[in-house]
Amino acid sequence: MNVKWRLSLRLVVMLVAVLLILLALAGRTLYWSLNELTRIESKREFESAGLYRLVQTVEANEGELRFDPQLLEQIRLAGGWLQRIDEQGRVTDAYFTPPDVPNAYRPGELVSYWLGKNPFPYQLYLWTQEKDGVAHTLLYGFQNREDALLKRVMREGAPSGTEIRLPEALQREIRDRGSWVQVLDPDGTELASFDKPAGVIGRYTVVELAMRSVYPDRYGWTVSSRYDEASGLTWVASTPLPGMKPGEGPAIIPEQRLLIVSIGSLIGASLIVFAVIAFWFGHRFGSPLMHLLRWLRELGQGRYAEPVDRKGRPISRNARGRRKRNYRVYGDVMQSLDVLSATLSRNDRMRQETEQLRDEWIAGVSHDLKTPLSSIKGYAHMLESPSYEWSQEEVRAFARVVLEKSSYMDNLINDLTLAYRLRAGARPPHLEVADMNAYVREALDEAASHPGYDSGRVRFEPSAQPVEAPIYPPWFQRIVDNLVANALLHNPADTTLTVTLAAGKSGGFTLTFRDDGVGMDEETASRLFDRYYRGTNTESSSEGTGLGLAVTRALVVALGGEIEVETAAGAGTSVRLKWGA
Repeated sequence: MNVKWRLSLRLVVMLVAVLLILLALAGRTLYWSLNELTRIESKREFESAGLYRLVQTVEANEGELRFDPQLLEQIRLAGGWLQRIDEQGRVTDAYFTPPDVPNAYRPGELVSYWLGKNPFPYQLYLWTQEKDGVAHTLLYGFQNREDALLKRVMREGAPSGTEIRLPEALQREIRDRGSWVQVLDPDGTELASFDKPAGVIGRYTVVELAMRSVYPDRYGWTVSSRYDEASGLTWVASTPLPGMKPGEGPAIIPEQRLLIVSIGSLIGASLIVFAVIAFWFGHRFGSPLMHLLRWLRELGQGRYAEPVDRKGRPISRNARGRRKRNYRVYGDVMQSLDVLSATLSRNDRMRQETEQLRDEWIAGVSHDLKTPLSSIKGYAHMLESPSYEWSQEEVRAFARVVLEKSSYMDNLINDLTLAYRLRAGARPPHLEVADMNAYVREALDEAASHPGYDSGRVRFEPSAQPVEAPIYPPWFQRIVDNLVANALLHNPADTTLTVTLAAGKSGGFTLTFRDDGVGMDEETASRLFDRYYRGTNTESSSEGTGLGLAVTRALVVALGGEIEVETAAGAGTSVRLKWGA
């Protein structure tokens, strides 16, 4: 899988993970909001929403039921009580039950109390609901304190102008509770009041009175009202909710507060998730990218290695040398940069070596040209000088030296020309199919005829099988001449060169030049085919241009062959040429 698909897959997985996290947060927020709405509703109408939540949250532990403590506390604060009864009407669980409440009910008795057919000191609500296969029947009772207070006010008080006359004991009770009382005419306009705080409205519409009676938490105080059919007046008693001042309502109603909290929590949690994901994304994908950019800058500045940490270890690898997890997605790019770094480093070394070799070439060419030119110039001065009268024999001797040095310079220039032609990709103009046994013998005879070589120093071992191959004779002769000269000129005078021709198993042939001379050390052997490299053996002959073996290798390669060298100090040298073998 390439980088493109790996990145795409990682991004898709990341986005799916973010989506799942956000869905989980949204689901959790929705669940919490519904529970809070139910809690708010249970405070307003515990007889329905509260009893429903009681059954929904009930837990059974070893046959014992456990109700939500917060809901039970809500019952206590409201002045109510709770009983759970079985099918026979017996009370199995009771909470805050007053002494005047029965511990068991007969079927007709409970229904009569519940429907109000028989008098009961408390207002009753019956709730039946099944959970986990168990039917729960709850009886909830409470005494409305505001309603009881209002009954006393209507019974003991009377409007007088804009005020209500009340007994002192009842006045103290109303003030201790922080309540106030109002009397409304048939249109809902206030006629009289007692202890009404500033800011309390003086006129109620039908909807206004109903809303304030059902949703006290929206307005900050509870409202209990009674209508007197005889007079057509409406008596209203109000009490502020805990934590609220008389006449002042909440700045935000519970539903709005719940909406703000839930949406704010969801947005805040989402921002945290996005911040964490952004940090993770930056670390996971951004750090490797910055590392790659730094690596590229290092390459541009000539440092051909991956940047390392303080321990000298490549940043993308761990202590075991394996690629770190967040860098693996860019594995192909890292591998390419590794290859590029190695290639650039190798090319830089080759460039430095080439520059050094070029300097050596220039120095070698300068030396090789200056030496014969100095001789030619010196003899020219001698011949030109009027101070001496040279004999014919001396003039001919001078001429021989000048001719010899000129020939050397001519060979050097020819070798340079051929070397650069081969370097530029020159190919033989045409090939001739030759019998290699006969041709190699003739080439060796011509090469061995050099006046500087003793007879019998070159031996030829032909192939037992006929060998025919396409060659370009001038170039092949040059190869033989150079290898023979290298073996005989740079070794002691008693060195013998043995040339062996062997047919290949699948066509082609191998030509081996093996001498029993002094051999070469490892450094000399490694640079044998470098231009102008003459080795470190000062006792060997310095004859030649210094380009012979470099030209030889280039000629072999141009003719489609390979060249190998095996040598060791004191063990002779073997040069093996292979064509198609």
